[in-house]
Amino acid sequence: MNDIKMVVGVVIGSAILVFLMIFGLSKMSSGNAVGVKVNQDEILAGSLLVKQKGETKVTVVDFSDVQCPACKSADTFLKPIRDLEGVKFVYRHFPLPIHKNAIVGARALEAARQLGKPWEMMDLLFEKQDDWSFESNPDARFIGYAKSLGLNENDFMKAYKSSETAATVSADLALGDKLQLSGTPSIFVNGELVATQFVVDKVNQLLKQ
Repeated sequence: MNDIKMVVGVVIGSAILVFLMIFGLSKMSSGNAVGVKVNQDEILAGSLLVKQKGETKVTVVDFSDVQCPACKSADTFLKPIRDLEGVKFVYRHFPLPIHKNAIVGARALEAARQLGKPWEMMDLLFEKQDDWSFESNPDARFIGYAKSLGLNENDFMKAYKSSETAATVSADLALGDKLQLSGTPSIFVNGELVATQFVVDKVNQLLKQ
């Protein structure tokens, strides 16, 4: 009998711990509280990595870091949102300082955007995250990814190393800092910060209105 009580107690305790971890992570996803609303014009201003289909009913702004494992996980269910009728999906670079290759990863993505392959490069960077994240110099990896997408190596490297690319990444990062975001992904739906696990439901709900 005591053994059964012990097992039940362990199961309940584990369930509570998992809930607290999930809740805690969702609260840590940004310096702002989930549900806070921001000026949507502000978080859209100057955005370059944008995908939309049809007349916009829902705007999703994703502050993300291509070296962030949580962003990689989130991307698996955010990806279908990009192609939904009525959705404008905006990606903003927010490379975290705890990830040593986050800034160069953001620059690789931005370079691919300038050459017309942003979403394809994003998919590759997330898919191969473990391969390039901890290299002392991942440039060769990025060149390989660019070439696999049919991009010219010289054009890619020129964009990758350009001051324009660095400025774009810095501008997005400054915006995230201004919003006091402390983690990624931080996802706004129609200007409201939504916990990652609820974004899809929120988007679908708004599309039905």
